[in-house]
This record gives sequence, structure tokens and C-alpha cells, in this order.
Amino acid sequence: MVKKDLGTAFTPQNIGKVKIENRIVRSATYLSLATEDGQITDDLIKRYEELAEGGVGLTITGVSTVREDGKQLAKMMHNFSDDYLEGLTNLAGAYHDKTKEIGNNSKIFLQVGHCGKQTTHWGWQGELISSSDIENKVINKMPKKLSVKEIEEIVKLFAEATERAKKAGFDGVQFHGAHGYLINQFYSPYMNNREGDKYGGSIENRAKFTVEILKESQKKVGNMFPINLKMNGYDGVKGGLEPNEASELAIIFAKEGFNSLEISSYIHEASLNVKIPSLPPECQINVRQRGLEAFNLKSAAQIKEKLKQTASTNIPIILVGGIYRLEKINEIIDSTGIEFCSMCRPLIRQPNLPKLWRNGPPSPEAECIHCNQCMNEVLRKGPKCQGVRCIQKEKEERKRKKA
Repeated sequence: MVKKDLGTAFTPQNIGKVKIENRIVRSATYLSLATEDGQITDDLIKRYEELAEGGVGLTITGVSTVREDGKQLAKMMHNFSDDYLEGLTNLAGAYHDKTKEIGNNSKIFLQVGHCGKQTTHWGWQGELISSSDIENKVINKMPKKLSVKEIEEIVKLFAEATERAKKAGFDGVQFHGAHGYLINQFYSPYMNNREGDKYGGSIENRAKFTVEILKESQKKVGNMFPINLKMNGYDGVKGGLEPNEASELAIIFAKEGFNSLEISSYIHEASLNVKIPSLPPECQINVRQRGLEAFNLKSAAQIKEKLKQTASTNIPIILVGGIYRLEKINEIIDSTGIEFCSMCRPLIRQPNLPKLWRNGPPSPEAECIHCNQCMNEVLRKGPKCQGVRCIQKEKEERKRKKA
């Protein structure tokens, strides 16, 4: 039995027809542990087994790419042919086996995506693609504007990847539509200046690519397999998506049949015009010192309030960004109606954090200090990085051994 004073965070909540045992989600996290050609490794599986043991209600994997040119960073998972099915099946199977061993019934969703023009010097180096021919100012490259036929082809690739996720045994999928990824490049007014076709102009048209991916995927997997969307509440750049328009998009996405929405923020160009850059910008640095706890709460709460206005759109919302305290999670859920809170960096350092909280009180703050050294190493070393991990923890351990 969950102790009453642990609060709403340790109560169940459905996403679609799938029951999630608690409200703590491990947000999709790139781990740099696949092979160079995107295959699952034993080291990658081990990381997910640790999360399964750690007591999280739902784990969302790092992104699996729907095509080779969708790769943003080195050693990302691929998911664009059945050549990857065995590895994906092994990952989902190992996760579920581990949850059965300890009886926590945690679920795992596979994230599916394409980076479009937002790659890095460690990712796809060929021709970039996007909704529009608008330069990627971070790497100073101009993408190719996709034709309608090419868009339709990518829609099918997302659907095939979703079907592959179901075959592999995942409990659901999440489309990566935040942080400047290709889906974001279509619905954002900053990144989409298309004219003269159904994918540009009005908010409904800019949402169409996302909706078509959903509908085509539902044809493959049915309505019982949950499909979640990670989306921005704001882009963090002048002329980009803002919370009011994000709320309207969320209504469209809910009406069309998404089972839940995870609300994040920022595209990578947001890091170019700020005094304190965070790389990547969706991972804000020094959260405690800067008073940025739950920094996406305002936009997510606004979106949730809009969705609550009608029963047909009141789908679960997942909040991510700067969360590190159980007390804050309970406060957010109880005061806003937001159903889930997700974390990335705290669970890199402490994959067992939900278990620690469940065994409380007292329930300690996460040890993660949001220094972003975990991501800085990836950006510096690329394929030579030995996997995303807590660099600060390694430094502390070396210091203790010397003492």
C-alpha cells in the first residue's frame, strides 16, 4: 500500500487504455548508447532495466529515428526498417521482465521522431529537410523545403515505425514534436512559412502534418495502442510558438485522437540570444539557483485549462522541465489537474529516485544539480562519448577515493 502522505504522485492514471501505476514519468532521454548504425546494445538495455527497477510509472525512451536523415546526434536508435525490430523487441522485453521481477508494473513507450533541419555536426550530414527553406542558424545550413509527396512519404514512415513499436512489445509510442524536431517545424509559425498547400498558413494547416501522422499510425495499430505527442508550449524565439497558440494546437491534437500530450519548450535557436545559454536549451542549467523549478508549468497549466473545457479534449497532460521534488509534483497535480510530471536529468543521476520517494517520508530532493555536464560531454565528444551519465557524480566519486 502507498502511504497516504505520499500524495497523488503515487496514484494510478490511464493514458488511453493503458494504466500507469504512478504519475512520475521518465521523459525521453537520448543516451548515446546505440551502435553507430542505430542498433540496440546491451548497455542501452541495462539503462532501461535500471529505470524499470527504479519505480517510475512510465519510461519514454530516447528518440528512434524514422529515417536515416532524421538522426540528430551520434549513436541514436533507428527504427526505419525491420532490421531494427529484434533489438527493439529485446529492449521492451527486458524492461517488462525487470518490472515483473519486482512487481511495479512500470510501462514503457518508444519515442519516434525525425530531427528535420535541426541536426548537429554529430548527426546527419547530408541534405537537410524541413517544412520550409528557412536556415538553421545554429549550424548555418539551409534545408530543403519538402514537397507534398515527400511529406506524405514521411507520414507513412512514422506510421510504420509506430507499428514496429507495437510489434516489439512497447506499451505505446510518443511522437517527438518538440525542441525543434520536424513535427515542431511544421506547427511552429517561426519555422513554417509554406504558402499554397494544405501544410502552411493557418494553425489548422500547420497542425495537419502531425494529425496525418496520428491518423496513419492509428490505421496500423488501432485505437487501443496509446499514442502520445511531445510538443512545445513555446519555442523561445521571436515569432515562434507561444502558449496561446500552443493551447489551440493542443485542442486540435486532442480532438483528433492523441491520448496524451507532454508539454516542453524551446528550439535550439533559442540558445543564440540569451544571457545564460543552456545546451540544449530545453535542459535549462542551474534550475535551483535561477528559480526555474518546473519552468514549463505556466504554459502547461494554460494548455490543461483549455483542454478541461470539454470532456472530448480533456486528455492527460505530462509536464516536463526542472522538476526535482516530490512535494512540487503533488502540488502541480493537485492544483492544476495536470496528470503527470516527467524528469530527465534527475533520473540520469538517480534512476531509483521514485523508489526513494515511495519509501519515504522524508522524500529527498533529487541529487541532480542541473549542471548539464551530462549533455555537454555528448556535444563535445559525439561518437566517442561513453554514454550519457552523471559526470558530476563521477567527479564526486573520484574525489572520495582520493580522500
